[in-house]
Amino acid sequence: MSCLTTIIQMKNLFKLLFAFTITAATFTSCVDDKEIFDPEAQLALEKPIIESYVEQHYPNAQQYENSGLWYEIIEPGEPASYEYDIKDTLNQKWIFAEGIINYKGKLVADGTVFDQTKDITKGDTIPVYMSLNTGQASVITAWIYAFSPKTLIVDEKNIDLGIIFTNGAQNGAKFRIITPSQYAYGNSTQGKIPANSPLDFEVEVLKMRDFDPKRND
Repeated sequence: MSCLTTIIQMKNLFKLLFAFTITAATFTSCVDDKEIFDPEAQLALEKPIIESYVEQHYPNAQQYENSGLWYEIIEPGEPASYEYDIKDTLNQKWIFAEGIINYKGKLVADGTVFDQTKDITKGDTIPVYMSLNTGQASVITAWIYAFSPKTLIVDEKNIDLGIIFTNGAQNGAKFRIITPSQYAYGNSTQGKIPANSPLDFEVEVLKMRDFDPKRND
């Protein structure tokens, strides 16, 4: 995928970020008969599966537009406890943040827990950053959308990014995001996560802070 040359709006960002995260997987997914993985066709297959799952388990969840991404705000968090900023680094513009969180990840297919915080008194420290020029990110695309503010001002222009919280995830926030594989790991197997897996994450934010790669705690 070619690098973004301008700051773009959410509808295009959905497609471009996903293209960035699965480029390698796409090139390695060709089978002997030359069939090539079609992420949009896979998304169409997963949408009704996710919808049925949400209706059964989370009646208060809502879908973001027609993206296939569903979310639920369980606790809104402490207002204005963290401000997300844009930083200029390596000739790119980045949103840099870091969350100390508790989380649990499950497969939509059968509810299997594939990962979760081991010590909920300490939480897990997760960098949540992304280049607004290339789409390069520290976490899956669904998490970028979950944590980021709905609108960011970059070079006096408004851009859309987050889908859950107006000002981004705050201290004390608790939310759920159910994502198609397109905004997670695509057609790649990741540990206990099979290829083409919709995922269900429940996240509790203990604290948000600026990302500092030199921090040791």
